[in-house]
Amino acid sequence: MKSIIIIITFFLLTFHSYSQFERRFIRSGNNEFLKNAYSNAETDYNKAIATDSTSVAAKYNLSNAYYKQNKFDLAEQNLNTGIDLYKSPTDKANVFYNLGNIKLKQAESLLQQNNLQDAMSKIKESIESYKNALRLNPGDNEAKFNLYVAKEFLKQLEKQQQNQNQNQQNQQNKDKEDKNQGEQENKDRNQGKNTDADNDGIPDSKEKNESEAGKPQNPDTDKDGKKDFEDTDSDNDGIPDSYEAGKNPEQPKDTDNDGKPDYRDTDSDNDGTPDNKDPDALPQAVTISEEDAKRILQYIQEQEKETLKKASMKKSNGKKSKNEKDW
Repeated sequence: MKSIIIIITFFLLTFHSYSQFERRFIRSGNNEFLKNAYSNAETDYNKAIATDSTSVAAKYNLSNAYYKQNKFDLAEQNLNTGIDLYKSPTDKANVFYNLGNIKLKQAESLLQQNNLQDAMSKIKESIESYKNALRLNPGDNEAKFNLYVAKEFLKQLEKQQQNQNQNQQNQQNKDKEDKNQGEQENKDRNQGKNTDADNDGIPDSKEKNESEAGKPQNPDTDKDGKKDFEDTDSDNDGIPDSYEAGKNPEQPKDTDNDGKPDYRDTDSDNDGTPDNKDPDALPQAVTISEEDAKRILQYIQEQEKETLKKASMKKSNGKKSKNEKDW
């Protein structure tokens, strides 16, 4: 979509009815405005208003000077307080058009402050301002276009708000679920269900066979005087229970599916070779050749040199790019 920069159309109004001093201040303000000296223009327009508080040209142009200095609240206030001074439909339509632009800029500022709700309210106000402008001047194509832009902008923010609300609801549901799970875990822990006396990863309740009907409760598999839940090698095969239990200790591995988990089975694959002599059952150590080790060491050293080299280099001066809002 085309990038839109909404710019107020400035009408530097002149009238023959104001006093000589008022006319002089407005003329001076207009000259400063055209030189982009908006602060000086603001001063001159205020002097004109001090001379004649009903000066339509001074009030209108003062709002434009405020806008150019990003003083959007003052620009809005100045237009609102003087709106009854504008008699012709065209002039009044221009005021509403400018109000619409001001409110869009206010919405942009609110978004930068992450104030989505108030930003949406301002955009709704801008839409009403553009509609008022078109009621007075139906042929104003700029007001029509900006009305379309404001409506599309509002749609995007409403969609963003819906996503935020959904994400917030999802997070609340997750927090509630986590809280309930934590409370249950604490309850189980207090009841001794999730304790792990020998720190082998297998819950004591599992090693005690508490939920296993028909199996002996609180067994001592290797008959060494230590119950399985207190024994880090329950079958005394030289392989730790934490290894034999597998990746999910709460559901310990049973390689030969004989009903006995590997940590209680001295021949876990039922091949006739005891686990303590079976290479397939023993924990496997990862080994590499001497040549591979040297090659890896060389690679690490080269990477360290490259990192130090990059760290010592000066940062390049890149050109900053301006982000345009694509509405």
